[in-house]
Amino acid sequence: MELPWNEVDKLLSGLATDVPHEAKVRREAIPLVFVPGIMGSRLRLAGTDGSGENAQGLPNLRWEPSAGWLFKNCSGEPPEHRKALLIGEVFDPGYLEVDEAKPVGDGFRGIMEEYRSFLEILRTRDWGPLARLFEFPVYACGYNWTGDAAVAGARVAKRIDEIMAEARQVTGRCEKVILISHSMGGLVTRAAAKLAGAEGKVLGIVHGVQPAWGAAAAYWRIKAGFEGSWIVGRLTSRFLGSSAPHVTIILGNAIGGLELLPTKQYVINDGRKQWLFIVDGKKVTAMPRSGNPYDEIYRVKGQCAKPKSGAPSTNTWWGLVDPALLDPARGSGGGNALDDLLGGAFDPWGNYLGLLATAEGFHASLGTYTHPYTYSFHGRGEKTAEFIRFDCESNWVWSDPYRTRGFLGFYRNEKGEDMQAVLQDPGGDGDGTVPVSSATFQGGPPLPDRGAPGHRGFDGLEHQPAFESGEAQRFTIAGITALVARRYAELRG
Repeated sequence: MELPWNEVDKLLSGLATDVPHEAKVRREAIPLVFVPGIMGSRLRLAGTDGSGENAQGLPNLRWEPSAGWLFKNCSGEPPEHRKALLIGEVFDPGYLEVDEAKPVGDGFRGIMEEYRSFLEILRTRDWGPLARLFEFPVYACGYNWTGDAAVAGARVAKRIDEIMAEARQVTGRCEKVILISHSMGGLVTRAAAKLAGAEGKVLGIVHGVQPAWGAAAAYWRIKAGFEGSWIVGRLTSRFLGSSAPHVTIILGNAIGGLELLPTKQYVINDGRKQWLFIVDGKKVTAMPRSGNPYDEIYRVKGQCAKPKSGAPSTNTWWGLVDPALLDPARGSGGGNALDDLLGGAFDPWGNYLGLLATAEGFHASLGTYTHPYTYSFHGRGEKTAEFIRFDCESNWVWSDPYRTRGFLGFYRNEKGEDMQAVLQDPGGDGDGTVPVSSATFQGGPPLPDRGAPGHRGFDGLEHQPAFESGEAQRFTIAGITALVARRYAELRG
């Protein structure tokens, strides 16, 4: 006979007493599902298998965060080439898909290879006494990170159902999974639980370096380019660019990139809701004033050129996006043959506003939700764009506002003096991308205390390679163990 693990010590009736009986324990599967961060999923042109090229000579594999692929497909290429790879003419949620195997299997093919060493640690771990009652198959679930995290969350929820069905075929019992997230994957897993209805199938979530309320680094990078720290960071910088013209054309045309911007819940580490500061002598302007960064910063055109006349300028150089950088082939307004087919001139700025509205809607729908059983870890001690600071100074010579990993906003003050606002290097505290405040859900409702391991910070933990840290790995395993212990207590009383 076969007995569920939680019923092996119950009295049995109706059995013959003159013969021996053999009982087999039915273990329960609790799959461990890893959801990567932005740019952590391999993407291909939808409808292809990722091999070869399309009619335009572009590779069907559109994103592979490895040195070989990036150097082959992106080195020396202009921003328009990068846009053609990841966005196409206009953002289309069906343009790209995860480059996964058929059947999907464990999903490892669809994610960045650097994650796999950690997943192998989970796969081969000796879980000790827990293994007598539970099995822990390990999966990964990539997603189209250029698109809406709500859509990605629905994909994860669907994959949870598939994984649970597979596990039941092996063990006969699977009712819950444990989600493990890196960075943007935290938003996706929360969306899966809340917006896609998967909360009841999730035993708990272990978040690593999650930008729970967004990250001001997203603003910094759109204005100034990627910093390029750590090896994947340097590769990403080479692909997405080290200046605004290279970055804006991608992140300004991708919902996923815009969903990483600071939300209305965002606060800096000292608790203030203002995170953009313009310092002009003793005068300091702090934004967002009303707590709405969408209207005050993101929907404001970031035009950095002062007018030719001598009057004080009104150009809002601090706005997030310069419309001219969204689609250089069209400029800020023009058109091309595709526009004619669509029945009129395409407006890159209007398109951007539509994508931003989707991102804002996602932020509002997700709100401050966290799964009832959440553990999280974050990094600290790394220079991070926790806040944005511009220092204003006299400008004697006009130059390019879009420097390599830098930005200058040109304007004329009320005295008629030519000025430049210099974007300062990141100077806050966090993991190099996400500040401590956002990774610890500061400014939102307090997280329930569910016991060890709780929520931990690690000195010197960098954002991208977070799961390569032994401390982070041990924390994650402790979180998994705590969640399984809760499952045991739930069924055994």
